[in-house]
Amino acid sequence: MGMLDWIRTPVIGPGPLGNGVWRRVHDRFARAVRRYRAVIDVVPSRPVRAELAEIAEDLDEILELVREACEHAQAAAPSEGPDVPVGPGDVYLDVHRRLARAATLCARSSESAMMTRVAVRMKDADGVRDHIDAARRTVKQVREMVEGAV
Repeated sequence: MGMLDWIRTPVIGPGPLGNGVWRRVHDRFARAVRRYRAVIDVVPSRPVRAELAEIAEDLDEILELVREACEHAQAAAPSEGPDVPVGPGDVYLDVHRRLARAATLCARSSESAMMTRVAVRMKDADGVRDHIDAARRTVKQVREMVEGAV
């Protein structure tokens, strides 16, 4: 997605995510997934790109979980502003914290994919493997973080 693509995106009301913190944390995670895909699209080695694409499929699955978690949170604790609803036992603060952390980790997986790309260009096979493994570990952490929020 280009820098100005958001201008062409039609706005169709708040929908099930609302306009508050749940939409923002979902959109942040979705941007991180799109960024990961943009990075792997330009990896010059097809086998490496295919391996990174498998990880991207995991991120796509996790994005669906994030959406479900955000929709559920919006239904249970609506947010139309910048404040995270507290809920009993600060449950929604924890859900938001986990989803925000998962989005940060997802962005870190993009960094690993970018370093994989650099290692491919430098013909560093060990570096390629190390960075792919780092991306896999990071996505595993992302999944654990999101599953803990659901």
